[in-house]
Amino acid sequence: MKEFNVKKETEACIQWIKDWFENESGGAKGVVLGISGGKDSTVVSALLCKAIGKEKVLGVLMPNGVQKDINDSKRVCEFLQIDHKVVNIEQAYQGILNCVESEDITISAHTKTNIPPRLRMTVLYAIAQEMNYRVGGTGNYSEKYVGYCTKWGDMAHDFNPIGNFTTEEVIAIGKELGLPIDLVEKPPQDGLSGKTDEDNMGFTYAAVNRYIETGECENEEIKEKIEKRHQYNLHKMNPIPVYKPATMK
Repeated sequence: MKEFNVKKETEACIQWIKDWFENESGGAKGVVLGISGGKDSTVVSALLCKAIGKEKVLGVLMPNGVQKDINDSKRVCEFLQIDHKVVNIEQAYQGILNCVESEDITISAHTKTNIPPRLRMTVLYAIAQEMNYRVGGTGNYSEKYVGYCTKWGDMAHDFNPIGNFTTEEVIAIGKELGLPIDLVEKPPQDGLSGKTDEDNMGFTYAAVNRYIETGECENEEIKEKIEKRHQYNLHKMNPIPVYKPATMK
């Protein structure tokens, strides 16, 4: 496995956020991000506080009805002493299901898991626009590599401090920042099925990370699953194709 200098990378990431906010945010007054209570949003929140100050960071909790672990989200905000809002997306979620299904279109369980992330991003951008804030991304590279993320949902943001870190590297940064260990090591869930990401995928992020870094996987079946998911989800990672007319060439 590659060497990861967590102290150096953490400091460099904080400086990168500071530079981006000062020079490329378009004069934004702060950053808004969704707080799930998991490692990614917890680590990004902490990095933002270090880079631009806690008074410029707004966390938004967005349960879809009842969120069993919402106290974890609140703990993140309390621990970092950042302001937060709670926006329940249940009515909007049910409204979309009702409207689409009224047209005799059956929405599968898989599709249902992607609707809440897209609604949450709508909420974040609505708040960001009104406050002249920017939306911070909270997705890591391991999730993106195998497509365990939602296009135009949690993949939509103005900048992302951890987008090129694997899950193991994000955890290491969380520990370096002194964040609550149970939140940093909390297994991610999709929020609807009650299963972890790894349960749904059929392999661990440790296997994904090893394959990313070395191209190796001891289990051939899992290796094929990782490769298949990566190839199938490249459309999420690649730039959107746009036709160029002759006048632009």
